[in-house]
Amino acid sequence: MSKRNIPSEEDFRRADAADRERHRGLSEVSEQIKNRFEKSGVHEVFMFYSSKTPNTFYSRIFYRWTRQIEEAEKSGLASRIKDAVYEELERVGRGDRKTIKVDFEFDSHENVERDYGGNYFNRLR
Repeated sequence: MSKRNIPSEEDFRRADAADRERHRGLSEVSEQIKNRFEKSGVHEVFMFYSSKTPNTFYSRIFYRWTRQIEEAEKSGLASRIKDAVYEELERVGRGDRKTIKVDFEFDSHENVERDYGGNYFNRLR
């Protein structure tokens, strides 16, 4: 950084590289989980990293209908999805189940439509 606290081109390059590393593989994990469980009612999958806690991720799984949240819990589908998220995170090199933490939240597209006008950005913030 310069004497005037203005970031240099090198500072920007380092920040971009660090940001790419934080996001590494998360889009792929989301896509794989959605594809794998789409026929079971999974409508959207979002993966985020924690900027405060190392090796911590947030997984937001949206079924199509609200009733599917409870059905998935009872049938064991939610547990299978959680296992698959850990497997995918390991596959993309984000750590193994012993070294990472994932905070899961299950919701529905139906709720997003009703409460947020279908806007996932507003739902997730």
